[in-house]
Amino acid sequence: MRVLLLSVVVLLCGSMVAHAYEDSTLEDDDFAEFEQFEVDDDDEPASDFRDDIKESPPLKQKPKDQFEAPIETEDEMIVEDEDNEFEHFQDPEEFEGFQDSVPKSSEQPKITISKVPIMVRPRWDAYWLEGILCCLLAAYALAYAVGRAKNTSIATNFLKLHKPLLDDNFTLVGETGLDVVAASDERGWRREAEHCFTMWCSGRVCCEGMLLTLKLIKRQDLVHVLLNVVRPTPDTLLVRVELGKDDSDPFVLCVAQKKIATRLSKEMQDLSVFCPERRAGDKHGLPGALAVMSEAPEATAALLDARVQAALALYHQHVQYIHVSDRYSGPKQMEETAVTKPPDTERVMLVSLALGPDGGGEEVRPLLQLVFYLMDKIKRLRLSKEALAKCEKRRQKVAEAWLRGAHAARQEQAAQRREEKRKQEKERILAEDDPEKQRRWELKEQKRQQKRKTPKMKQLKVKAL
Repeated sequence: MRVLLLSVVVLLCGSMVAHAYEDSTLEDDDFAEFEQFEVDDDDEPASDFRDDIKESPPLKQKPKDQFEAPIETEDEMIVEDEDNEFEHFQDPEEFEGFQDSVPKSSEQPKITISKVPIMVRPRWDAYWLEGILCCLLAAYALAYAVGRAKNTSIATNFLKLHKPLLDDNFTLVGETGLDVVAASDERGWRREAEHCFTMWCSGRVCCEGMLLTLKLIKRQDLVHVLLNVVRPTPDTLLVRVELGKDDSDPFVLCVAQKKIATRLSKEMQDLSVFCPERRAGDKHGLPGALAVMSEAPEATAALLDARVQAALALYHQHVQYIHVSDRYSGPKQMEETAVTKPPDTERVMLVSLALGPDGGGEEVRPLLQLVFYLMDKIKRLRLSKEALAKCEKRRQKVAEAWLRGAHAARQEQAAQRREEKRKQEKERILAEDDPEKQRRWELKEQKRQQKRKTPKMKQLKVKAL
């Protein structure tokens, strides 16, 4: 009985000593539980973890006495290789019982590829916006080519019809160069734009020169073509005659359509100053669609004779305006701009003619002859002394008004400069840290303001008896 108790006590003490030894080894090595058993160098590395699992022998159950014996940690533990991340696949205890639950199959998984239908015919309805833009560009290009050719043909047709008349009245007609549009010979129109052509004529006794400007409809621009359908405008021929300085007496006269006369009286500087009144054409023997603006009635009666009245009665629908002036300075200047000197003036005769649908036919020839007749008439026209004195007096008053306006503009500019200079001086004084200097400047400014407000009085000197 005692021997049995003694053996039990010894067994318990041995187990306790073994547990104490294991605890001490675990405390010394904190990473002991992550270490793996040593693998023999003769074993080949497995390519597939499933083969390793299959080939690994089943673990035998250790006897109970093995746990009682002391564990030799130096023989059974190895140092973990941190570089090998997949070493745990070789651990047989990691996949214990895996081959029983997952059956191994040699068949490869079947991949099903769905067939996507191929669009053989593209969907053109997705490009409707691009199609519209391409159509617009093609229409614009076609309109440009057709309109440019049409305007060029009109200019060429004008030369064929009316260049002989111009050659009879002038020595030099037309220009030469690369941008010239001519009928057969070298001289012709100079192309300023696709719708604008100019031609200079010189060599006549009644004028210094004549400039013909053919302003056609912008047929090369599709937008203007569409706008012309809504609001039609005709082709125009603008004739500008440069009169000599001593070829005519000073007067201003304008015969125009009623709507155009209203616009010209507001825009042109000479008409608004010298011809403020508009009279109907019936009072001068002209059609009722025309209006007359004249500075001197004597010049109007002399210039609008029976021949001119007959021509205007027949072709008044083609005449937009006839403007004769010795003080022509163009449109009015803007009121915002300060005018310090009178504008430059010229002696000109401006004639604007509305051409027919084909760019000028047989109706242009009698109108050009009317222009040449007016040139000769202005050359021979002489006003009476009374009318000439009134015209000269009126021009003198206008010149004085310009001088007063220029003087007032100069005074205003000088006042602005003085005010700007005074403002800069005030900023400079306030920037300084001298209160005495600031006080003196304020007193000076108060005296100046007080002197400016006091009215000026004239002193009369009376001689003693």
